[in-house]
Amino acid sequence: MASGRTHDIINLLALPPAVYYLQPSDFIGFTSGYIIGTFFLTPDNDIYLSKPNKRWSILKVIWYPYTKIFKHRGVSHIPIYGTLFKIVYLATVFFIILTLIKFGLNYFYPEKNFFGSFEINNLKSIIINPFTVSFFIGIILAEIVHIFTDIIYSTFKKVLPKRKKRRR
Repeated sequence: MASGRTHDIINLLALPPAVYYLQPSDFIGFTSGYIIGTFFLTPDNDIYLSKPNKRWSILKVIWYPYTKIFKHRGVSHIPIYGTLFKIVYLATVFFIILTLIKFGLNYFYPEKNFFGSFEINNLKSIIINPFTVSFFIGIILAEIVHIFTDIIYSTFKKVLPKRKKRRR
């Protein structure tokens, strides 16, 4: 398996050719999704002490249950499914935290209605938004580049003879 630094470099080198074919309206969404997919939402989020998880700093504890649920090179290394599982996982964690905050605030301040009511139409308009679609495509492409890097690196590692270690 390639190192985290190798993944970062290869993903960043693959970004300019991918951006070349974009419409100007998709540039910001796609590029931001690709960068986030390269550095924060990679297939290696299933390893607790991985470089991408360390980039989350204090928030890396969010990934601890994920690393216990999914084994390395399992679902997270399947293109599109891995991204969907990570997004659904993060949305669930975010929803739980938001719900706890809402109940806490409503408990201490019952006269105020925090967060108001939430409508499904708002969620639909966010998901179907062209920016959001471009963002998710960027994350998915970053994941695909990461997975292909792993496949190519593993193949070369099997084919090439092992180097002998020098004695000192």
